[in-house]
Amino acid sequence: MVESQRWIKDLGVIKIIYLLVVFVIQIVNCLPDVRASCKTVPNLTKSQLDLCYKANDVTLAAIEGLDVNCLPDVRASCKTVPNLTKSQLDLCYKANDVTLAAIEGLELAIFECQHQFRWNRWNCSSLKSKSRNPHSSNLFKKGYRESAFGHAITAAGVVLSVARACSQGRLLSCGCDPNAHRRSLSKSLRDTLEVEKSRFLDTIIDNPFIIDKRLERNFGLDTNEVVSKKRIKQQLANRWKWAGCSHNIDFGVEFSELFLDSREKAGDLQSQINLHNNNVGRSVVERNLVSKCKCHGLSGSCQLKTCWKSSPDFRTVGKILKQQFRRAVLVDQSNFGNGMIIYNGNNKRRKSKSANFRPSIVQNEMHNNVMLPKRRNKRNKMENSLFYFQKSPNFCERDTLSDIAGTHGRRCNRNSTGSDSCSSLCCGRGYNLVKEVTNQRCNCRFHWCCYVECQTCEVVEWISICN
Repeated sequence: MVESQRWIKDLGVIKIIYLLVVFVIQIVNCLPDVRASCKTVPNLTKSQLDLCYKANDVTLAAIEGLDVNCLPDVRASCKTVPNLTKSQLDLCYKANDVTLAAIEGLELAIFECQHQFRWNRWNCSSLKSKSRNPHSSNLFKKGYRESAFGHAITAAGVVLSVARACSQGRLLSCGCDPNAHRRSLSKSLRDTLEVEKSRFLDTIIDNPFIIDKRLERNFGLDTNEVVSKKRIKQQLANRWKWAGCSHNIDFGVEFSELFLDSREKAGDLQSQINLHNNNVGRSVVERNLVSKCKCHGLSGSCQLKTCWKSSPDFRTVGKILKQQFRRAVLVDQSNFGNGMIIYNGNNKRRKSKSANFRPSIVQNEMHNNVMLPKRRNKRNKMENSLFYFQKSPNFCERDTLSDIAGTHGRRCNRNSTGSDSCSSLCCGRGYNLVKEVTNQRCNCRFHWCCYVECQTCEVVEWISICN
């Protein structure tokens, strides 16, 4: 009797287990195939697929709000830019949005280069191509002074474009600079901020509309207490905050190195010089960050001031690099087989006074593991100089092999004696005067209210065109 009861009890347990197994199987059969559902969406990157496997329901919900046919084809967008190296293409596949921002930086660099050299024989026309990639130009395969400027300006353009895109929220890989208020700033920038901060605080405490009973109560002062300007200034100083959305220069520099420096893997003199010039362009952006501030408070009282770091205007970067272009250093075509670059300090070959004379070496001069101070200043100066190792041609005649357009048909200034003069731009070939008639708005008047009425006037100008 006892055994039969135990058997019935065991049978009940087995039945319960069976029902649970059937229930679990039914649930599993009702679950969607995660990998299959993710693979039904075309043109997803590897990272997007991994995210879909981990959060399938969220990913599919996000895709419901998109037209699948409108999802960007990463590989197709990367292949629209020709002459990218294999490493650059791989980087584009992994970080497509950042790479496209870098391409925008290359285009920005071309426009700025054309502005800076618009009155020179070489006017950057060799860098502008349908490919949107200036590195496809044969000029980048040379060691000219102009090639050095091209490397520097493109590296700077990538840094600035990517950093701005980060702060604008256009990129998934980065955002605002999280350490802008903690990073050690350059001495000049720190001094500028301290002066601006002191001026701001002095203005606040001298404003009679701000120093009133309400401000006393805000600072915890008694009504009958004499307001101390020094105390208020200290309280306001404590409210000074670094905030806003600083441009993520660090990320821009890092991506510029990944994107551009990967092209230089040969290890020869030209590759080393190209890498150096890339660093010069990036350092110009880093050294010229500007601080921007915004006041907060009623009626512009500026009770709280928010500051952030911003990348410099690219016109400023172009001007600095143009100055460094004029002072570029001609490098001897020798690296001693050990990667050390030789330079001539004054761009002119100095005559040796002894058989053992050799030019200085761009490296840390070490003596008993101690760097000599005399060499340190020279090394710092060289770090910010553009290097080139081939003397530039005159750029007067067209040379398709070197992507040199020549100066035929260029406009010149017959009244100038500088680089824009007809004698310089036309290379002694002479020039023709051409009558140019343009229509411009003139005699404009403002009428109340509210529109501006203008006339159209013909302006006749005689321009000089090189033969």
